[in-house]
Amino acid sequence: MRRFFPLFLALLLVGLGLWAYPLLGPLLRQGALPAPEGLKAPLTVLVYGSSPEYAGYHKRAPERFRGLADTILLVRLDPAAKRVVVLSIPRDVWVNLPGYGWHKVNAASPLGGPQLMKEAVARITGVRPDRYVVVSTEALRRGVDALGGVRVCVEKPMRYRDTAAGLEINLEPGCQVLDGEKAEGYLRFRKDALGDIGRIQRQQAFFHALKEQVLSPSGLLRLPRAVAAVEPYFQTDLTREERGAILGFALKGPELVSLLLPGGFGGGGWTVDRQALDTLLAVYFAGEGLAQAAEVSGKLVALVYGPGQEALAERARERLRALGLRVILHPVDLKPGRTEVLENGPGVLARSLGEALGVPYRISGEAVLGADLTLRLGEEAPFL
Repeated sequence: MRRFFPLFLALLLVGLGLWAYPLLGPLLRQGALPAPEGLKAPLTVLVYGSSPEYAGYHKRAPERFRGLADTILLVRLDPAAKRVVVLSIPRDVWVNLPGYGWHKVNAASPLGGPQLMKEAVARITGVRPDRYVVVSTEALRRGVDALGGVRVCVEKPMRYRDTAAGLEINLEPGCQVLDGEKAEGYLRFRKDALGDIGRIQRQQAFFHALKEQVLSPSGLLRLPRAVAAVEPYFQTDLTREERGAILGFALKGPELVSLLLPGGFGGGGWTVDRQALDTLLAVYFAGEGLAQAAEVSGKLVALVYGPGQEALAERARERLRALGLRVILHPVDLKPGRTEVLENGPGVLARSLGEALGVPYRISGEAVLGADLTLRLGEEAPFL
């Protein structure tokens, strides 16, 4: 057996070398290795997607990272709380841009690039990002393809065509593995009643699906190729040391919290609910602690269920009413994957209801608009 050990070791090293080889180029250009200690202090990063620019009909121009900002995320990396908080900012929020006047926030990118985007987000949220990362939509296509696709549950038919932009979306409902092109269509679709807000909710669902894919055995095997595939398609002012610290922090598996900027439709865009936003910022950006429990009685919960779950939904409604909750039924075209409580808020209400029902809870902007809480009914409902 001993004589085979050197051969086994050599094969193992060759395998590791082939696995890590795609990282060589990005490593030489970016110069960052994961720092074992990770982040030492919180870091706030503005991450936004730059929509493609076109040199002519159906022809993408070389990437300048100055297209409209279709996806805008304020990300808080908090090592003390072992948490990553992602606050999605709708592109249709109006903001007074210095030197340009009132515009929707997504226009800050072509008007003034990353620095004006940072200023716009600071004026909307009151939080000034420390750094920025701007990502081309091409990174999405290439990264998803390199990972072998991402499994997503498409909740309804999505069809849209923009011939001039070369964008064609044709997705059928159902749980399926999306390649890069289809994933871009899923994330950019907004031709429905909720418009950009519905798109943001799909983006947040996609973030969680992407996290599961990356951490799966097949995802980890493909990860170096995925990193190499997206590396040419982003721009940032993060230092090498900060990149290494972020990589080290990510390897520790922090909790992911995704939020939608609180507000509502109005004024030709999305109007911010300042009081609700201040509450979220206090908990997730300023580090104030959550209360241990909250009274759910009197709160409004949206009960989400799919085809064939009508009887189950009726039993769930009665159970919720017994807890003193007001209930609105929210049927959808696709049966939810699992039973869970959602809240686009501090989380104490979701935790209280989740514990009362014995089901998991999650802080997410995927929650139904206008309700305090959302309860999704999956295949199993242990509380019934």
